Order: sequence, then C-alpha cells, then structure tokens
Amino acid sequence: MNPRTRADQLGSEITLDETRQLIGTGKPFGGRLVSIFGDLLDGRVTLHYLLDLPDVGYREFQYLVTGPVRSMVAISPAASWHEREVHDQYGVEFTGHPALQPLLRHSRAEDDGAPTRGDSQFLKVQGEGVCEVPVGPVHAGVIEPGHFRFSVVGDTVLHLQLQLFYTHKGTEKLLESTVATDAVPLAESVSGDNCFAHAVAYCQAVEEVSQVAVPAKANAIRLVGLETERLLAHIGDFGALCGDVGFSVPAAYCARIKEDLLQASARSIGTRYWRGVACPGGLRQEITSAGATELQESIRAAAQDFFGIAEQALNTPSVEDRFEGAGVLARIAATDLAVVGPVARACGIALDVRRDHPYGTYKDLNFDVPTWHSGDVMARARIRFEEVRASVRLILDYLEALPEGPIRSPLSGAASGRGFSAVESPRGELVYWLELEGGRIRRCHVRSPSFQNWPALPLAIAGNIIADFPLINKSFNLSYSGCDR
Repeated sequence: MNPRTRADQLGSEITLDETRQLIGTGKPFGGRLVSIFGDLLDGRVTLHYLLDLPDVGYREFQYLVTGPVRSMVAISPAASWHEREVHDQYGVEFTGHPALQPLLRHSRAEDDGAPTRGDSQFLKVQGEGVCEVPVGPVHAGVIEPGHFRFSVVGDTVLHLQLQLFYTHKGTEKLLESTVATDAVPLAESVSGDNCFAHAVAYCQAVEEVSQVAVPAKANAIRLVGLETERLLAHIGDFGALCGDVGFSVPAAYCARIKEDLLQASARSIGTRYWRGVACPGGLRQEITSAGATELQESIRAAAQDFFGIAEQALNTPSVEDRFEGAGVLARIAATDLAVVGPVARACGIALDVRRDHPYGTYKDLNFDVPTWHSGDVMARARIRFEEVRASVRLILDYLEALPEGPIRSPLSGAASGRGFSAVESPRGELVYWLELEGGRIRRCHVRSPSFQNWPALPLAIAGNIIADFPLINKSFNLSYSGCDR
C-alpha cells in the first residue's frame, strides 16, 4: 500500500489492518502515532487515528466501531494510554491490549456493581528487600495531584507506576456547543503555563475550518508570543533543575530573569502570560513600536544574564555529577512511545513541528533543530539551553521589523467543517482537532505533549535512586493539567 494514495485526504476511511501497516517502529512506512480519540454521533462510536507519515504529513483515519477493536499497542506502544482513555470514555474494548485498566476513572465496577479498589491497578513487585513507597497524590507544595508508586530495593527504583487524572476538567466536553469564536479562554485553561500555545493551536484549527488567512502582522506577533512563552518555560525549568540539586544561585537568577520577562510582556502587550491575546482570525491586541523596543531590550538583557549563569552551572562539577547519567531515556523507548518536544530531542530524535510541519510565520524560516543523544537530565538541560538561544534570535529578528497592516481578519459566524492544528509548545507537539457545525463546536479533541510523554517517565526512573526522582521528573517538566483536560 502506498501511503501517498491512501492518506492524501484528512478524514479518510481506512481499515485497522491498513492503519497498522502505516505506523510503528520497523514498519516500511514508519509512521508516528499522534493520537487516538473517539467521537459519538447518533449513538455510534467512531475512532479517529491521527498519524504523522514520512513525506506525507499529518493524516487522520476513521474507523466505525461495531464490536471489539484490535489494539495497536503491539505495533505502537504509544497507543496504550490513548486506547485506555477511549475505553474509559466510550466503553470500546481493545483486544490484545496488555493492560486495559482505567486511566481516567481510577476504578471500574465489577459485575456486582461494586467498584474495584484503586490498589488493584498497581503492579506488585515482590522479592527479598522489595518495598513500596507511595508518593502523593497530595504533595507538599503548590502542585497539582498525581500519585507515584515506587517499588524499591534499598534506594534503587525497580519500578514506577503513575496514577494521574485526579482533577479531570472535562474541557473537551465543555467546548461542545460553544460558539467557536468564544472558546479561546477554555483552550487557554488546559495548561496555564502554556496558555498562548494552546490559544494559537485552537485558533489555527478554527481558521482552517473558516478558510481565513491570518494577517502577516498577527502571525509575526504570534511567533513572538510563542517564543517568549518558550523562553519563560525553559529558563524557569533550568532554574528549577539547579534548585533540585541544591545550587541555589542559578535557581534564584533564573527565577528573577523569568519574572523580568513576565513584567516586560505585561508592559508590551498588557498581559504577563499572553492570555487573552490570540483570537480566531488573528489577535485582539498588538505590540506597539514602543512596546516592541522595550520587549527587545528586556529579551537582550534576559539572554545575557541567562547564558552567563547557565554556562557556569552546566560546567560546575557538582551539577555535572548529578545531571549526567541520571534519568536516561533510551532512544528506542522514546521512539516506541512517540515522545515529543525537548524530551525527544534529548534522545537524538529531531522532531519539531516548527520545522517539520511549519505554521504561520514559521513557514518562512529555515532553522536547525538542536538534538542531544545521551537522553539524561544533562541532555534535557542542554536542549533547553540551546532552544533559549534560538528563541532569542527569532524574537529579536521579528521585533526588529514587524510587518505593517491589520492584526485580525473577519471570520464567518456559521462555518462548518473539520480543522486540525499542531503547534510546537514549550513541552512539544500540541494538537487540536475540531469539528464545527454552524459556527459552534460539535467535537474538539486536544492532545497535549504531556499526555504523550508521561508514559515515558517510569522508564527513565528505573535503575536510579529514589532521591533523584524530583530531578528527573523536573527535567521532563510534564503538566498534570495538560492531561486533566
């Protein structure tokens, strides 16, 4: 089968056997699984398979459920969480799934109607000297809930099992029937520290349905906002990594630099985290020439401060000792689980939506995707360091010569159809799929990068000492809220 002929239109019908031929490591076409989600219409469930195919790009295939569905996990282990979520939401049975346990619900009713105990979902590791260490779901800080069950011998972690989704918000359900042009605040709420990436991804999906062209100035400012959000995330994460190994000076510096950038954003565009800026068709507000100049100065100052302190930190022997070799994620595991973002690039996987599937102003750019190959905490720190350097260049270049013209194009209020959008958020590939009917949302699916990357964390933890878990976890920097959508 030629994927160019079977995958040339978004929304093609396809058999499961054909889908299996397109995805999975070692397959002739080597397609990457992006998402699997369900849709209920007229009492019937349709499965949607989103794939990224080499030389073809993103494609969606549909399968009408008429009974048990053969699991894709054996072909692509990345399908595991997606199928478990669909099973929870729509009751679809996936035959051959190795562990079709509840993902969102944490318990499932037995035949007598009594719910199973949550502990029954955890693997029991047995043997001399093995003990369990439960952590969470309530933590000793301002952090969302998540339960981590460690099986350890002494200080060494044998196995880690996750249980998330304690505060599932039902955002996709809330979006249904909402007027498309009014739904940006809901998209921004999925993951608050990446709210602008979510807003842009959602708006691009709506714009595709409406077939509207976003003005050049709006696209340029969107790029500035997306890259500024990346700076905020990476600088904050780098400082937190230093804080986790007791190196308080770089941690304090990075916290101060991040706050400086937040204040500069507030002065230049009226909001610290770029919330309420994007809208379908463009932007609600623009950056003035004075605001652009001020933001440029702030970015230059932040970059100079960050690169100076970060280079010192990365070359400090005590930091190198803690970062190098900690939390190694093997490239084969990263490929099998289809991880995205800095986590993937730290394993040598040169995946970046901005280059591979450019959108907006990124279509006019040519840039290298930085990669590292050790897959450890140090690699993930260095990837963030290099991405800060690239983001600074992009922001300064575009602020120097913002296009003239409008910042918003009008949209039809009654558009119908399907739209798809992918954005490279600070955590990686962020996907929105939606269907509009008369300008209102009938179905919207959000696949956050954290949902894709969480299953890889236990593989990076195994074999490390339990005291390094906070450091390794922070190096992944995954969002609970991004999963609890």
